[in-house]
Parts: sequence; C-alpha cells; structure tokens
Amino acid sequence: MPEEHSTPLPAPLPLAPLTMGKFKASRMIVSQSWALLKQDKEIMWFPVLSAITSIIALTCFAAGIFFLCLGGTLEHINQTKGGAYPFLFVYYLVMFFIVNFFQAGIYIIVHGRFNGQDLSFKDGIDGAMENVGKIFVWSAISATVGVLLQILADRSRWLGRIVAWLLGAAWNIMTYFSLPALIIGKTSIKDSFKTSASVIRKTWGETIIINLGVGLFFMVLIFLLLALCVGVVVLIPSWVVALGMLTLFVIAVILLSVISSALASIFKLALYEYATTGNIPQGFSPELIQNAVRGKLQNS
Repeated sequence: MPEEHSTPLPAPLPLAPLTMGKFKASRMIVSQSWALLKQDKEIMWFPVLSAITSIIALTCFAAGIFFLCLGGTLEHINQTKGGAYPFLFVYYLVMFFIVNFFQAGIYIIVHGRFNGQDLSFKDGIDGAMENVGKIFVWSAISATVGVLLQILADRSRWLGRIVAWLLGAAWNIMTYFSLPALIIGKTSIKDSFKTSASVIRKTWGETIIINLGVGLFFMVLIFLLLALCVGVVVLIPSWVVALGMLTLFVIAVILLSVISSALASIFKLALYEYATTGNIPQGFSPELIQNAVRGKLQNS
C-alpha cells in the first residue's frame, strides 16, 4: 500500500470560460457519467447492496431496541429519551459504515476506469476491505458529529435545530471529498479533511449546485413518470391497471434512485480526480470539468 501523504493540489489548466447554464451542465454530467456507467455496470450493485444492507441493519437495530431495551413495549419509550444518545451513536456508526464501505467500492472501480483499467465488482469489494479500518474510523467520526448535532438540536425546539442544521450542512460540504481522499488519495484521516477543504475551495458552488441539478434531473423524470402513470389510471379506471402502474412506478423510482446515486459518485470522483491531479478523467469533456472546478458555469 502506498505511503500516506498529502499532495498539494495543482492549479487548473488555462481555459476560456465556458458559457453554459447549470441545467445544461447537469445534463452533460448525467450523459458523460452514464457513458462510463455503461462500461462498468457492476457499479450499480453497490448502491443496491448498500440499500439492502442498511434496511437489514435498521430492522435488526429497531428489533434489538424494542425487545432488549424497551422490553417489547412502547410504554417506557419517553423515559429512555435521555439515554438514547449511545444507541443513536451506534445507529449512525453502522449506517455510515455501510454507506461509506459500498461508496468506496464505487470509487475504486471508477478510478480504475479513469486510468484505463477494467475492474470487477470483486475488485471494488476487495479494495474497500483493504481500507476497512479507515472507513470505520471515518464513520465513527461522522457518527460522533451526528450525535453532537442531535444533542444541540434537542436543547432548543427551534433555535437549536436551526443551528444544528447549519453546522451539519457546513460539515457535509467541507467533508464532501474526504472519502475519495481516504480511498483514492491514500491520505490519513487528518489529511483527508485538508484535501477535501482544498477541493471544495476550487469547486465551491459548482460542486453543490451541479449535484443538486443532477438530483433535480432525476426528480423531473420521476415526476413525468408519475404523471404518465396517473394519466393511464384516469383513462383506464381499473384496479388491475392501477396496481400495475403502482408497481411500475415503484420499480422505476428504485431503479432511477440507484442510477442517480451511481452517477453522482462517478461525477464526484471526476471532480476530485481533476482537482487533485490536474488530469481530465477519461470520458469527461475538458471544458466541463475544468470550468466546473474554476466556477465558470453560468447561474442560468
């Protein structure tokens, strides 16, 4: 394993400003990330397994709390509120670890593709296992921050919640690239914060707005699908048709959520790759990546 280090981030290469609205940029990101996803379809298994594992863990955690801590009844649930923070920490730790572990697998496969490698699903899992210690520590830090924010929110009905939300948003922004730095950059936990902050300074605004735009892109697709399903049910009023449309809609939402998660991870790593190495990731247009990092996309 390479020695852990913190490498100074290179300056973006000179390039004329790109005249492009954020929605068009979002469509380009979806299109270019989709082209990469088609080459490594096994990437989609990671968000699927992450969701399934999270549901299983949540079910086991809820059952454990209900039977072991509450004695199989909800009568004493209010009395346990003050001592719930240790359980909340465990819950956050497990959930963060699951999400980060499978996210690491995606980063490893995508990074391999950026460098001309064709890695398998097993390669992604093996790479995540090699970094399981870092992933656990990072998850524990995230869980600790989550509990502290919850304690702050509980101290005041509205002011504490607002402050906790703002601090949580700031934490999420500043650590946005910490996991890629840990897994791909091979940095230490401490240096991952520095690297993430450095990348955020270069991609400030674009990183957040464009990713929201990508999410909005899929929300529009889901809305159009919902409108289509409702229209079919209105035109053909039948329980069979309604059930069929509901099933189709649920399946489509799950599939679009998986694809959206995979594409967001691909684009995040593309930005991280360019911001930390100066290299344009394979499959992405230089104009889009360079100007996103330099913050030259228009607000329209």
